[in-house]
Amino acid sequence: MDIAALSTAMSQQQLQADHATKINSLVKNQMEATGQQALALIESATPRPVDPASPVGQNIDVYA
Repeated sequence: MDIAALSTAMSQQQLQADHATKINSLVKNQMEATGQQALALIESATPRPVDPASPVGQNIDVYA
């Protein structure tokens, strides 16, 4: 194999490695942003206060 072809092949491999590194960085950033949004959504979901005088949940239908 001549030097020019070897140089071209090495250059292509380096370009592919650089591209893969950039894509992995973008994916990592997107996953972190999605995780932060999910945490914010979970934290914003507050449980409803339960009214003890409410009849909801007091009756159970046992007939099928």
